Amino acid sequence: MPQAKLRVLFVCLGNICRSPLAEVVVRAAAVRRGLSQFHFASAGTGDWHVGGGADPRSAAKAAEHGLDLSRHRAQQITAANWHDWDLFVAMDNNNRANLLAMGVPAERIWMMRQFESDPESANAPDVPDPYYGSGDGFEVVYQMLCANAAPLLDALQERWQSR
Repeated sequence: MPQAKLRVLFVCLGNICRSPLAEVVVRAAAVRRGLSQFHFASAGTGDWHVGGGADPRSAAKAAEHGLDLSRHRAQQITAANWHDWDLFVAMDNNNRANLLAMGVPAERIWMMRQFESDPESANAPDVPDPYYGSGDGFEVVYQMLCANAAPLLDALQERWQSR
């Protein structure tokens, strides 16, 4: 019997900017590598945007790079539904703290930038929230997510093989 897919949830605050963009960036990288053993989704720790689409700036950034966020609908991760996921990839330390407060075991929470080879990420492991920013914040986030997709997939493959 085939092994069930590893269910990976990308988590940010409202599930309209960073986590949906991370979901499509990492999914596209997985497809390019021929990896099909992972199920990717995203959610927010807050409920402000539940049912709504991706932030238009995130959707535009995704489209600019050939990715599609047009069908994204924001959802919330809660203490009642976190058990549906095997692994959580938090965009920042506040999201990580929120997951821990829900009862998610620390060993099941990874940070999006924890596998990054850039030494500066050790000092600033968060993917910054571009929602209230201006300028090229969405491009900066997109580039961070792209830089971290391959190392994250490497770690996911290692986790998969050790199951």
